[in-house]
Amino acid sequence: MLVLREIAARPLPAMIAGGGHVDGVRVLVAAGLVKATIPPPSRTMDGYEQLPAMVTEITSLGRMMLRRFPLR
Repeated sequence: MLVLREIAARPLPAMIAGGGHVDGVRVLVAAGLVKATIPPPSRTMDGYEQLPAMVTEITSLGRMMLRRFPLR
């Protein structure tokens, strides 16, 4: 829900960077709360690097969840 709130506070489309936040976007996409484009991780000399996700829409279900669980 924190990542969803972060997305809702930004104008769309929104770039979401950072491995943990991008993983949060993956969960939101799987739950049907947002629509986004998430590039696959790219291999580097040190392991993998996650490029930012592009969130294009908060779905009606995502907006309902924001209303149902307000920030206190």
